[in-house]
Amino acid sequence: MLLAAGLGMRMLPLTRSIPKPVIPVLGRPLSAQILKRLAGCGVTSAVVNLHHMPDRVRSTLGDGGGLGLERIHYSFEERILGTAGGIGKAAAELRGDGDFIVHNSDFLSDVDLGAVMSAHRASGCLATLVVAPSRRGYTAIEIDDRARVVAIGGRPEPARSTAVPYLFTGLHVVSDDLLERIPGDRPADIVTDVYLDLIPEGKLGAAVHDGFWWEFGSSAAYFEGSLRLLDLPAGRIASIAETDPIRDIHAARVAVGEDADFDAGVVLVGRVALGSASMIGEGSTVEDSIVMPGAWVPPGTHLRRTIVGPGAEIPIGSELQDVLICADTEPDSDPPPGATRVDDLLFSPLPPESGSQS
Repeated sequence: MLLAAGLGMRMLPLTRSIPKPVIPVLGRPLSAQILKRLAGCGVTSAVVNLHHMPDRVRSTLGDGGGLGLERIHYSFEERILGTAGGIGKAAAELRGDGDFIVHNSDFLSDVDLGAVMSAHRASGCLATLVVAPSRRGYTAIEIDDRARVVAIGGRPEPARSTAVPYLFTGLHVVSDDLLERIPGDRPADIVTDVYLDLIPEGKLGAAVHDGFWWEFGSSAAYFEGSLRLLDLPAGRIASIAETDPIRDIHAARVAVGEDADFDAGVVLVGRVALGSASMIGEGSTVEDSIVMPGAWVPPGTHLRRTIVGPGAEIPIGSELQDVLICADTEPDSDPPPGATRVDDLLFSPLPPESGSQS
């Protein structure tokens, strides 16, 4: 089950015009990349829950055939139900094969899915969380030496002082026996309403992943994650995602979308993503930036650490740094918190480069 119903609040103002599961990472929609990789691991069918801009998600994923799946079942939520509520609503589609995978639609990884499934089945647990080494800003998942979760965010207080903290990646394997404990078609949280009850029973397992994992859930994380992907060797990128072709151009490593147009006089520096049908005008400099599909960067523009949203047209003579700029699709509404409206565009700051690695 791919969780794709969220509003994408941490990616505003971008998600006013494009749902988070459809946002392109190096040119290809995030949800399509996830499902294609899962299909390559042996997954044959998927349930995708929908709420925000459901038609955009449907049109992107289709019936699953183009992604290597036999079918996709869409589960529409009139109101957002949360992870447990969404699973409960789709229970009839998930029940019957013993185990199913739940995957957030905002991260990419090179998790060994076969190894995770094997570990889950050998454990006897009702659910297994894929966890990664702890990072600042994420809820701590504490596990013991038997690969059992003993606390989530300090609840309950771990009984063992040897518990090691990790973060939850957003990938879990669930036994369909657990569906009996998951609430039906109503809002419910998978952690507080289901998983915390499994911990005292020793029925919530963990599988540690120490490879690549990156959540693209906020504008800043989306930007940094895209650049980090471009830093990886070609073979490593291919194990994580399917992207636009990546080439070395000038002093840059560039993901080049179909029909992206940039004049010979354009200077590209660092890590750059140019989406399909994007256009960069003569004399422009683009450094460590993402230009999404259909965007227009006029001649003489200077971009550094900038995201240009899909279809956005930057004003002539702009010099932009550490900013997300996108088309204003709701001019009659107030700008999202932290965003500034200028004519028909919305500007939102990106954190400046810190030089730190996580």
